[in-house]
Amino acid sequence: MTNSASNGSLDAFKQSLFSEAEELVRVTFPRKVVQLDTMFKSDLFQINNDAFSVEATLSAIGDLEQLSSATATFAPPGKRRCPATNSVDVAAVTKTAGSGSDSTDVPSNAFILNVIEQLKPEIHELMMKCNQVKMWIQLLIPRVEDGNNFGVSVQEDAVGEVGRIEGEVVTYLDAISRYYLTRAKIVSKLLKYPNLSDYRRAISEIDQKEFLTLRLTCCEMRNSYCVLHDTIMKNIEKIKKPRSNNLDSLY
Repeated sequence: MTNSASNGSLDAFKQSLFSEAEELVRVTFPRKVVQLDTMFKSDLFQINNDAFSVEATLSAIGDLEQLSSATATFAPPGKRRCPATNSVDVAAVTKTAGSGSDSTDVPSNAFILNVIEQLKPEIHELMMKCNQVKMWIQLLIPRVEDGNNFGVSVQEDAVGEVGRIEGEVVTYLDAISRYYLTRAKIVSKLLKYPNLSDYRRAISEIDQKEFLTLRLTCCEMRNSYCVLHDTIMKNIEKIKKPRSNNLDSLY
């Protein structure tokens, strides 16, 4: 491919990026604000939701004592029994069943899983949209010159705000991973020490904390779309044309 063809392809990519990013800010961001606000105010994220309560959470893990007792009574011939292995979302335990053996899974909190499954696509979408808008503004920044740089500073501030939100969105995914790992460790402890009710209570507490975190995540994503739309639209002229020729106004 010749240099002229490469430059033509690059220019076409930039123009496509510019039009798509501006449409995101003008059209998509307001729509996402409404969509996430509807989700946040739905029954799924209500704190008084009957599907998520202390009693429901404790009931969901009430069979762990039976699973742990089954694990304690089973040990392969000639080998010592090993504690249950930690995993991301389930803790596998083994029990005897007649002449053979089969595995029984300790399930994750179904309610929390449902909330995460609905929020994760929104997290991914916001992250990618922030990256696209940030790239758009960065490509609009002109070459460095002396003076008349107020518009450039507006662009840099906008890039900083978009980058801040993009980095914040990544932490939402990290928080989900930490929840799974922490819960798996506590579940494995409960399987090993089924008589300690504090472990059962700890699982309930961490599930409730995760629900509140996910609820806040939905709220923050809605606010992020709103802030990005408001900030960029208020300064759209300076962002698209950071420098203007004002020589005529001097005479």
